[in-house]
Amino acid sequence: MSHLSSLPLGLYEKALAHDLCWEEKLELVRNCGYDFLEISIDATPERLTRLYDAHHPEDLRKAIERVGVPAYTMALTANRDYPLGSEDDAIRGKGMEIVERGIAFASRTGIRIVHLAAYDELGSRCNQRTRERFQQSIGRCAETAAEKGIILALETMDAAYMESCANIMKLCRAIDSPYLQCYADIGNLTASGVDVDTDLRHGGRHIVGVHLKDTRPGVYRDVLYGEGTVNFDLCLRTLRAIGYSGFFAAEMWSHDDVAFHGYLPRANRYLREKLSNY
Repeated sequence: MSHLSSLPLGLYEKALAHDLCWEEKLELVRNCGYDFLEISIDATPERLTRLYDAHHPEDLRKAIERVGVPAYTMALTANRDYPLGSEDDAIRGKGMEIVERGIAFASRTGIRIVHLAAYDELGSRCNQRTRERFQQSIGRCAETAAEKGIILALETMDAAYMESCANIMKLCRAIDSPYLQCYADIGNLTASGVDVDTDLRHGGRHIVGVHLKDTRPGVYRDVLYGEGTVNFDLCLRTLRAIGYSGFFAAEMWSHDDVAFHGYLPRANRYLREKLSNY
């Protein structure tokens, strides 16, 4: 049996229509052939409120028990709007609060990994000071994660600062916490023009999660599997070579169109076939 095919393959929550309840989402995950749900916490009020109302993690926990499908990972992307390196103390403080609440949510629901959209700031507001503040913030967040026994991971993004595993590992080494690791998005790496084989080796055994997503140069989302330029065979071959043993998640967006649910089993078959070779 190949090694990678035995690892859990999850489904990103935004591949599902938003108005479904937790049980309906988990049942769709199972029925479409995936092993777990990767939940999304972005800056929209509908998702951000999950961190501020105690019944939300309780509802998810009960749904997991009833359906029998876990939620192993959380994509915490709200920090696009509340970047942890912001020179505005109020924005940075709100970002820290969101991460801390995300970690608490994870500890209540059995989520193992909270991965962050690793932006120090956005666009022209990025500078050396925002990078320093980002590192300080991540260090504090890693301490909070350690207290709860939750892995915090930085995802490779579409911005130069944290666009690669190599850059993320520099920060991980500086902070030096076993609770701060790397989450590799092979779609983002490909779209950014990063040498994926070399970069995944930079991340090595510190990669705890991988987004399986197809992209094209400069196009980071909404590319169907097999229609982009991601070399899945190269990526998976490298992951097997470095002894990767974490989670996979299929990252897609339904844009709340229930018709997209019909594509999810086909995407699952595509990825399972790729994984079966490694």
